Parts: sequence; structure tokens; C-alpha cells
Amino acid sequence: MWDNADVLNGCANALYTLAAAALIYAGAHAAMHSPLLPLRHLALQGDVTHVTREQAQSAARVGAAGSFLSVDLDAVRQAFETLPWVRKVEVRRMWPDRIEVAIEEHVALARWGADTQARRLVNTYGEVFEGELSDAARLPQFAGPGGSAQEVTRRYAAFRQTLAPLQLEPRQVLLSPRYAWQLR
Repeated sequence: MWDNADVLNGCANALYTLAAAALIYAGAHAAMHSPLLPLRHLALQGDVTHVTREQAQSAARVGAAGSFLSVDLDAVRQAFETLPWVRKVEVRRMWPDRIEVAIEEHVALARWGADTQARRLVNTYGEVFEGELSDAARLPQFAGPGGSAQEVTRRYAAFRQTLAPLQLEPRQVLLSPRYAWQLR
């Protein structure tokens, strides 16, 4: 083996490749955990009216741990999505030390369920969510079997359009478990 140049060259090339891979890994690990790239700013974007500053700061503390390169963007997104009134969150890195969080809040269209004191609301996409609203009584009331909120929302829009020439607006749209509609 020691007198075979091809085998020795192959072994040397394998060792060079292994050393290069180890150096690349060490460099990437050092860059990811380097104090030279700290995360300094977390900027919120979007029209945020129901999410308080304290809630946003709490979500940022939970999700944004690490340096600029090592912060887990999915963890940041999930931390903000757990907040009430938050429908959708987009998170991205902005060089050199900033993370931008774009928040889309729910827009309440109606109250959901037969209980008038409930905190369940329906947004304009037909999604049911939990939220406090001081003037919830002004919103129409929707009710229906589980999973029917989108259909009730679509029908509400159709009923509203039909009643618009009469200058009337539905105050209550109910879908029974037998899929019979009630409109008030």
C-alpha cells in the first residue's frame, strides 16, 4: 500500500475533503452563535389595534431567542400566532440585526354561536376566533353546526346583497343542524 501512489493520493484527497468539511462546519457553527451578529431590533408591521404592546413584547421574548442567524423564525411566528386577534404572521430577517414581523389581525364580522355573551367571533374570511370586543352587540349573530362558519359567512353576504335595495340588513343568520336557514 505504501508504494502505491494512487491509493495514497486517494487517502490524502479523502483527508483533505474531511478537513474542509470540518472547517466549513466549524465556521458555520461559529457564525450562527457569534456575539458579533446579535439580534437588536424586532419590528412590528401591520395595522395592529387589538394586540397590546405588552402582548407583543411577551411573544417576542418567547420566540426571538438567539443571534441574528440562529433565531428560529418559525418559533417567532408561532409565538405571535398564539396571541388573540392575530390571524396571520409573516417573519423575515433584515440584515444586519433586525427581524420584521408582519401581523394581520382578524376583522370581526359577526358574533358566533347561540350564546349572546360568548367571546367567539367570525372574521371576514369565515374563520371563528376568540376575542374580546367592547361593541360586539352591534355585530350580527351567526350560528350553525361545527365547521359551517364559512358557509354562513358566504350566505350572509348573499342575504345582505339581496336585502340592500330594501335598505335592510340581516341581524341574525342561523343554520340549524338539519341545514335549514333562519334569517332575522
